[in-house]
Amino acid sequence: MIHSADELIKRMKDQGITLTEGEISSLREVAEKYPVHISDYYYSLIDWENPECPIRKQCIPDAEELAQVPHYSDDPLHERSYEKVPFLVHKYYSRAAFMCSNICAMNCRHCTRKNTVMNSRSASSGDLQPALDYVKAHPEIRDILITGGDPLAISPDLLEFFLAGFRSVSSVKTIRIGTRIPVTDPDRITEKLADMLAKYHPVWLFLQFNHPKELTEASKKACDILLSRGIPLGNQSVFLKGVNDSEEVLEELYTGLIDMRVRPYYLYLCDRVNGTAHFYADYRRGIELMEKLRYRLPGYAVPKFVIDADGENGGKVTVEKNHILEETDEYLILDGNRENTITKFYL
Repeated sequence: MIHSADELIKRMKDQGITLTEGEISSLREVAEKYPVHISDYYYSLIDWENPECPIRKQCIPDAEELAQVPHYSDDPLHERSYEKVPFLVHKYYSRAAFMCSNICAMNCRHCTRKNTVMNSRSASSGDLQPALDYVKAHPEIRDILITGGDPLAISPDLLEFFLAGFRSVSSVKTIRIGTRIPVTDPDRITEKLADMLAKYHPVWLFLQFNHPKELTEASKKACDILLSRGIPLGNQSVFLKGVNDSEEVLEELYTGLIDMRVRPYYLYLCDRVNGTAHFYADYRRGIELMEKLRYRLPGYAVPKFVIDADGENGGKVTVEKNHILEETDEYLILDGNRENTITKFYL
């Protein structure tokens, strides 16, 4: 595991990778604000012959992270303002998120919480009861997302304590876990861990595969272990400039995920978080790519393209092309189910 800029610099030099004094200084400067934390596994996926390697972009500090860009902020989704008790965010009517951890197997450079949760403290066992009291007092909350950080990066005993607590609330019907461990450090997914998770069904896991290079045999094995316990797996990619903003990459990614029995669920426009502006890919490009994939992939392999609208009144909004070309009292003119075709549907 690489825990600092100096460890990263040493690892790179040991591999024969040449770094200028300016590059070394830049790595240290960025890491001072946004720490380096990279699993050995994920680091091994980097193609150092390719300066545009999508794995490298997601884990190696970049000087552009320090740029000050208008309309970007530390917490554009205002999660802090929805934190009703420590670590519990209640933003949506029937759902709440428990931010249990401030650690991950890897600090992703595009992380939406790189300025908030990732530089705060993690929840302890003593922090659960206020969250449970709030959830019990709000029976409209039927779904709990355990997130962070990464819940699978904390001790399994502590995670089970949190799971058992929320499962004890009768109004909570489903528990979701947001994790990138099967992507960044898949060997952590063990039979024992999967057995523990299965005790608290219905439990869903939502992952974040962003590029086909992440679909390795090790990741497939991790997903297979979870699936064998009846744990449904969904994927929430982030639309990242220079990583997956192409039709070919997304088609390969989503085809590969379906082969692994992981359903593509969301493709998020990258949030406007300080330190991530260089990853922003235009939303119009995202709509265009989703439209192309609609013709190339089965419907269950095409995720919803989503903007998590910032501001206090924001939230997840699906954005897509309007397929109603003309509307009358008698009929609709629709885009066909094949490219460059139209059809008339009588009302």
